[in-house]
Amino acid sequence: MTHINPPVQSLKSLIIASAFALLLAVIILLSAVLPAEYGIDPTGMGKMMGLTALSVPTKDGNKALAITCPVLPPQTIKQAASSTETIQKEQLPQWQDSVKIIVPAGEGLEYKFHLVKGATLDYSWATDGAKLYFDFHGEPKGDKTGYFKSFKESTDNQSTGTLTAPFEGPHGWYWENKTRSPVAIILNTKGSYRILGLL
Repeated sequence: MTHINPPVQSLKSLIIASAFALLLAVIILLSAVLPAEYGIDPTGMGKMMGLTALSVPTKDGNKALAITCPVLPPQTIKQAASSTETIQKEQLPQWQDSVKIIVPAGEGLEYKFHLVKGATLDYSWATDGAKLYFDFHGEPKGDKTGYFKSFKESTDNQSTGTLTAPFEGPHGWYWENKTRSPVAIILNTKGSYRILGLL
């Protein structure tokens, strides 16, 4: 019986491929898994990609998503409600989009919409109780100077209004959480826009 030794080149290729796979696994672990699952962000990539917000536990112990799926359409709610409830629902604003945003403790984040000049954005947002510093502003499309126009700047736990865009570009909020706990925001909107989301 003859013994065939594996070619040295194949063994060398296997070792290189294994080392590369191990390196890739470590990079994914450090930049994505640890920030999203445990809030540990040694590289800073997790915060940059918004993954650290996924590790924030809610009151029931589950992890909160930074953004949740939109709520049921108003038509579905109306069909399920009694006639009295339907009348009450019709008196409330019928929002086009609704999103839950978690602002981590001691941090800030932005949520934006792209509007063309003259487009309208109706909005209403409220926190779960805590007040946040916020700046509702817009940035002209293609501007490289860092210019932005503030429409409303305050510290509060809610805000409601309508914006008619004075120029085309991203418009939205910067919220800063100066407390020691994560703060949840429910943002309801309708109008002519494209959602850009967390930036």
